[in-house]
Amino acid sequence: MPIYRAQLAVHVDSQLPRDAQIVTPHFDDHGVGSDPQNLCEDLAHAYVNWLGGAKHVSCKFYVATGEKPHYPVAEYDVNTTSLQVSTCPREVALCLSFYSERNVPRYRGRLYLPIGAAGEQPQSVRPPGQLMSRVGEFATILADLGGVDVDWSVYSRKDKQARPVTNWWVDNEWDTVRPRGLRGDNRIVGSTSEA
Repeated sequence: MPIYRAQLAVHVDSQLPRDAQIVTPHFDDHGVGSDPQNLCEDLAHAYVNWLGGAKHVSCKFYVATGEKPHYPVAEYDVNTTSLQVSTCPREVALCLSFYSERNVPRYRGRLYLPIGAAGEQPQSVRPPGQLMSRVGEFATILADLGGVDVDWSVYSRKDKQARPVTNWWVDNEWDTVRPRGLRGDNRIVGSTSEA
């Protein structure tokens, strides 16, 4: 009964892997005969729909446990010729927080969802309730993946346990994911010399 780490990537502003915006939910597959390829394809299509369609999304499934290196056990790409262009700073995200049973370390996790890739823009100091609800819809997608045989889970690498997610929330605060920013390609320089 494998524990999978999914790597969902939406390709934004270029097809370069470094410009992809990635989220990594975990799933505990305790069913008999579940197919990681089907789960991978279902998750990729659900993410494309959640993002608003016609976006290049890559999905890979890895077995999260065992010795490294971990190689993909399933891979799938949707809309490979489409390219999403950022409509806001790439670093802006909303955080989907979640936990299993108790909100304590090793029982909780977070996914930082890229709002620009979803076609949204921060237009106020706080995210609107409609956008927060949309992030909550992504929690439903994760919970429904694979039916009763697959649980969206909090995976603790420290104690190697997967615990099914029981609760989630979205705060009305923008988050920043600095590695999602583009690399600088121009610079303005100056000097403060008084001589």
